[in-house]
Amino acid sequence: MRVLLLHPEDSPRRGPWSRQRWDLVVDLGKSSQFSHGAWSGQYGCPVLSADSFRRGVADARVVREILSAGLGCLIDEEGIDWWDLISLLLVPEVLNLLAFERLTAQIDTAAEIWTTRPGWPASAMAILLGKSLRSFTAGRLASAAAGAGHYAALARRFSVAQIKEIFWDKYDSGYQWRSRLASPPERCGSSVVLLPSAYENVSRMAADYARLLPERPFLLVATRESAKRFTAPANVEVRDLAAYARPSSSTGETLSLIERWTKLRPKLHSSPQLHVLLQTGALDAMPEWLRNGIFARNAWREVIEREPLCSVLCGDDSNRFTRLPVLLAAARKIPTADFHHGALDGRYLFKDLPCDVYLAKNVMEHDYLLRVCGLPGEKIVLAPPAAPRVSSSRRDIEQRSVVLFSEPYEAGGIRAEEFYREVLPPLLNMARENGRGLTIKLHPFESRPQRARLVREILGEDDAARVTIVDGPLTNGLISQAWCGVTIESTTAIDCRQSGVCCFLCGWLSLAPYEYAQQYARFGIGSVLHSVEDVREIPARLAAFSTHPVSPEALDTPADPAALQRWLKVGDCEPVGARHAS
Repeated sequence: MRVLLLHPEDSPRRGPWSRQRWDLVVDLGKSSQFSHGAWSGQYGCPVLSADSFRRGVADARVVREILSAGLGCLIDEEGIDWWDLISLLLVPEVLNLLAFERLTAQIDTAAEIWTTRPGWPASAMAILLGKSLRSFTAGRLASAAAGAGHYAALARRFSVAQIKEIFWDKYDSGYQWRSRLASPPERCGSSVVLLPSAYENVSRMAADYARLLPERPFLLVATRESAKRFTAPANVEVRDLAAYARPSSSTGETLSLIERWTKLRPKLHSSPQLHVLLQTGALDAMPEWLRNGIFARNAWREVIEREPLCSVLCGDDSNRFTRLPVLLAAARKIPTADFHHGALDGRYLFKDLPCDVYLAKNVMEHDYLLRVCGLPGEKIVLAPPAAPRVSSSRRDIEQRSVVLFSEPYEAGGIRAEEFYREVLPPLLNMARENGRGLTIKLHPFESRPQRARLVREILGEDDAARVTIVDGPLTNGLISQAWCGVTIESTTAIDCRQSGVCCFLCGWLSLAPYEYAQQYARFGIGSVLHSVEDVREIPARLAAFSTHPVSPEALDTPADPAALQRWLKVGDCEPVGARHAS
């Protein structure tokens, strides 16, 4: 018996494995029954998907317990637990391992098992199966070719600016080099609210909150260039974190943390899942993560001690580089508030709430944080940002297109090619039969040239010409002219609902284990499609949708500026920088 393990980045349709006979194909990524049927027909054998062995939120709760094994062992001089920070990076791998453990029970260990490429996740499967695997990229020449292919794929998927960011994230996450290119900024002249940001979407929503207090100065400190790609209101000043980074004086502290990691590492082997991660080398970078983390912490410490801060408002505390200033501020009794730049943040299943108050954007998010994530109700307040809204009455606007709100599928282990093959042809046919066009709105992490090539390959030149591909920020104009929206679990489902547009959720797929689509459906945000065949039902569902009023929780008015000022304590808090200066 011959078994093929298919890496999430490899296609079953091409590659040397596609020309061989297999008795079982195992997808280590995420795929649907549509893909399984096509692959099974191609190879003449059954197909198993690791994704079918996941258990959603139940698995997420198990992962939190697994990762608790390292808590309290890597605490720095600021009281920050670095295992707590860094272990969030391990969540996808541990979730995979829970699925792989169930999957291996379905594989005959006596079989000859091949993998399309070595390394994670095949290395984890080898440990769980207790045997070595054969690889199509074994050998120096094949490995070099695979490496070249990986970088060629990056070049196709990302712009030059995005590749530059990936380079800095990988090789200068502690800002040792970027700090040499940045001039130290002047100290802010008046007390400010700190807005840490790593991404464009975080900055946009932070700016929306800042617009609620136009007389209050805000300081947005960006950890990456993309965080500066937004229109800042007059009361938001934008700076780089690299400008605050200095040569480290924490060598002894870093060495102490690394020594404690060396002592902790053997103890983690008692967890079956962490044992596999350690065996595969997934934690080999821990010393470097600690070293760069302390550099970044010191840069944020310089911001907090130098600038006259009143409070910190963070839009992504799952990112360790923007969670750091919240933890530093909390230790100094500086008021802190968090929000999430997307619709929902299921990662609160793995982490604690570090801030004084969390600003939920609507009732749906408030319910999710309490009911699913179990956060303390006294810390969660309803406080939507001052975002522009589109009128729910669209009678005078021509609704021209079905809009597919695309997502960075690769980041969730989904093959974009397979998703497009499954969804694009029936969407285009349905749109054409109803006198509409088809528009694909790309996520900021997607490459327009790469997606355009994919559309042409799947639809052919003639049909691809009927598809409009849009990148850049989401505009009110695009949503206003939409006949309907389609996505997996993108935040755009809420944008559509607020605008009186029905968005259909591809419920048979999921990018994350957090039950986002179920929560959308619970509050009437979107209509769930249970298979690609349901695309044919869209016109009938739209007729029913048009008679339903927009749900109140989707149209919450912006937070009361006085309440926001109270939560941020900007009126009665002496800036820490001023105390430090005195």
